[in-house]
Amino acid sequence: MNTINIPSKCSVLIVCGDEALCEILKSALAQRMSITVCASVNNAFTLIESNNFDLIIVDLLLSDGSGIDVLTFAKRRDEFAEVLIIAGNATLESATAAINLGAASYLVKPFPMSDFLASIDKMIASRIFHLKSLSIMRQADLMAPVVKGHINDITSLYYFTNKLMLSLEIAEVMRITLEEVNSRIGSGFSSVGVKLLNYSEIYSMPAAGELDEKSLMPFFAEYRSRAFPYFHKEKFNDDSITLYTYKGRRGEAVNFSDLKCISYPLVVIGKTVGSMSVWISPDKEIEQSVNQYLHILTSVISPVIEHVYLDLQMRFQSKTDNLTGIANHRQFFEALDREIARASRKRSSFALVLIDIDNFKSINDTYGHQIGDGVIIDLAKRLTANIRTGDAAARYGGEEFGLILPDTDEVGAMTLTDRICKDVAAAAFVTPKTKLKYTASFGLAVYDGNNPISKDALIEKTDKALYKSKRDGKNRVTVSDL
Repeated sequence: MNTINIPSKCSVLIVCGDEALCEILKSALAQRMSITVCASVNNAFTLIESNNFDLIIVDLLLSDGSGIDVLTFAKRRDEFAEVLIIAGNATLESATAAINLGAASYLVKPFPMSDFLASIDKMIASRIFHLKSLSIMRQADLMAPVVKGHINDITSLYYFTNKLMLSLEIAEVMRITLEEVNSRIGSGFSSVGVKLLNYSEIYSMPAAGELDEKSLMPFFAEYRSRAFPYFHKEKFNDDSITLYTYKGRRGEAVNFSDLKCISYPLVVIGKTVGSMSVWISPDKEIEQSVNQYLHILTSVISPVIEHVYLDLQMRFQSKTDNLTGIANHRQFFEALDREIARASRKRSSFALVLIDIDNFKSINDTYGHQIGDGVIIDLAKRLTANIRTGDAAARYGGEEFGLILPDTDEVGAMTLTDRICKDVAAAAFVTPKTKLKYTASFGLAVYDGNNPISKDALIEKTDKALYKSKRDGKNRVTVSDL
């Protein structure tokens, strides 16, 4: 049992190998609370095991491991421990991992001391709230049943909301929501369907076992008017709705064909963005108090769902070319960095292709920029139509494009690129007023993981191959001699 401390009595563990930073953090907090300091993962484990720390501040990079290890250990021992991760070289992936594992906050060095102290104040408040709630729940047997039930609802809703708000990813938000619904209702399974922005998706989780995905979509189509009234029935058959399923706890898979549906709309400021559906036995009824709880639950998750989808769209748009809808220059270089690292690690090969529309200035001068943009869009469509699912196409800049073809040797890359080159030249770009034939030039280089070179060197080689295609008459593919 943890003691409910006033802020000045709270105990803090600082896990940091940077002595200078450690002293700064310690000095900032020393007048306010009890401080313990260590510099390694193993020492942190020992201290956490033998103490009830209210707050833990841990550096992401430690000499014998990661701050994520300390976070995981601390949360396993005390799920209400408040953990602050500090990092020098943060990525979205590391931040997401920390938050999804229960970190209260995540600061990137160097950070303003005001941000640090604000995070500490929030963590203290949250810690005290948790412990007070636990204390009340221990006295629940002394309360009237109605009061006890209401406090249970408030506490459950708070913990659920706290977990929900810590997540940065749609899949995690949905998992947390479906787990809460299944545990609350004892349902066969539950679903959340979303129709928002350009996304049409359904997430489902059984109380136990797994769901048969092949049978699920026809089942949903049959019950569409009840469960997902905002989807057209035909959409369940043309792959325009994406289905995600999670595993339930251990147990026999649910026979969902014997279940009935109770649906709750997800509404944000008068706008329906989806629904939460509970699938239960035909002879089962949901108690009024539970029904009210689910209505409150949907009012909590609706704006959160809207937010995470808006965030997803913003992240996608920041890496997407506005004109063509394919990857932009930034995402292209991120993908190229990843592919070079992967090929070097696995000693495999991949192909890089750079493409330039021939005589593009003349097209713009003759037909105007609107037609020029149309040609750029047309080439983007032809590229994406010809490449494989795992390949990447991007607008490199202006009238230039790039392709990354993983696990591809020179013969395979040349075959694909030559096909695209001929496809571009064969069919005209047609508008109601214009019929325009155009061509493109291609430069190709293959990266060999057994003989790695830098990204800049690879791009330079590919660029030279492209301009050799230009010099040799355009409308052709040139392979770089690496």
